[in-house]
Amino acid sequence: MHSEMHKEIVDHLTPILGEATASNMLRHYCAKMQMRADELSAGHLPQLADAMKPMLAVWLGSAGAARVAQELAQLGRGAAAQ
Repeated sequence: MHSEMHKEIVDHLTPILGEATASNMLRHYCAKMQMRADELSAGHLPQLADAMKPMLAVWLGSAGAARVAQELAQLGRGAAAQ
């Protein structure tokens, strides 16, 4: 079972990376943070976004990665640019 936050992150990343890549990437970083996907909350987003930034840079370049990481960090507050 995935948390609502997990779904929101995958939904945000899917147009950028594709659904499979977004889901796999999130699963990888949840494991790296030693948590289950259903444990994700808004409080985890800044740390998760920072951890994901180097991998995002592979696809988006450093400026794109910084932008997407900032959006992810703000998802829980409803402030991400859509």
